[in-house]
Amino acid sequence: LKSEILAPERWLRHSFAGAFQRLASAMPAEQPVVPKRHWEPVPGGGLWSWFGRTLSLPCYPTLLPFALFSHSEATVENARYWRRMFAALLFGGGGALHAAIYHKFVARNGMPLLSWSHIVPQVLVVISWEHTFAWMYRIAGELADIFALDRNTNRLVSGDLHGPRVLVVGNGPSAVSSGEWGDEIDKFDEVVRFNNFQSKSSGMHKWVGSKTTVHFSDGMLYPTFSEYHVPQATVVLSLFTDRFMVAGSYMILRGGADLQFPMVSRFFRDPDTTWIEKGRIERLKQLVGLSGVKHPTSGMLAIDYFVTHPKVQLPVVIHGFDFFQGPTIHYYASSEPLYERINNHIGVNMHSPHLEKIYVQKLIDEGKVIFLKDLQQKQN
Repeated sequence: LKSEILAPERWLRHSFAGAFQRLASAMPAEQPVVPKRHWEPVPGGGLWSWFGRTLSLPCYPTLLPFALFSHSEATVENARYWRRMFAALLFGGGGALHAAIYHKFVARNGMPLLSWSHIVPQVLVVISWEHTFAWMYRIAGELADIFALDRNTNRLVSGDLHGPRVLVVGNGPSAVSSGEWGDEIDKFDEVVRFNNFQSKSSGMHKWVGSKTTVHFSDGMLYPTFSEYHVPQATVVLSLFTDRFMVAGSYMILRGGADLQFPMVSRFFRDPDTTWIEKGRIERLKQLVGLSGVKHPTSGMLAIDYFVTHPKVQLPVVIHGFDFFQGPTIHYYASSEPLYERINNHIGVNMHSPHLEKIYVQKLIDEGKVIFLKDLQQKQN
């Protein structure tokens, strides 16, 4: 009698369980969760950016001596020192310049206080001197905090690779001229790209693939532009720690000139953002044979980083590395904005591509690096 009373209950329980299982099997598979950024990318260009860039033009002559002759290392102590110096230049230097102009045009020559001869040079002091050092004061304070950050939780720093097979995709024209390698490229565990690379947006994914796990960037901070941003990629800043003024340029261009300082500040504090250590940069300079103001390219730094990584399977595979030979620098030159093409040609002069080509060939001879096309020929 008891079993007969409980039979309907068991039937209902099994019916609901079966229905729930059928419903669960019909639902789409759970997608991998992309970690949420602490910042959101912002489109490049626009009136706001162009206004900031125009306003920044008078600042560059004032900053040029610091860029050329200051070799302070990128440390917390130096950032605090330069913050005090920039404050002195802002208030002391600016005040002295304003007083000198007033004395020359008003006190000595008797010109009206509101005459154009007096107002114009005073305004020039504001936009070329005080504007410059107000930004540098703010940037130095920000860098003092950023240099003190612990990057050990970063995926690459902690050694948490997606797998041992690494492909580094350069932006040279051979990336598309050597054939449609997109499917092969996307099979690698780690796919490394640079700066303002293009794939799907320019219809070139058949040639260069669409997968990106590591995004190296120079001082333009291209990952913060929505048109170049890859949500799941770990960002590596190439030369951020080279010296203090170089680190400052990483914030000047995007944070100051583009007037995106709050976003850039959050970008640097995000655990997914890291940078190449100073010691590694200096070691690579010696290996390549660089001297003076010359420094390694982002591509050379990326190759070195993964060649020396203990969890990477050698050889590291490379593709699209042309070492700036020929008139075209990037495979997407036809769709690259004019100001980016100008910046490319300026930046090339800061490198020694012929020396990097020699060093990469040395790594190839040692079995540590191989071109993608050579790997395919070897496997076939």
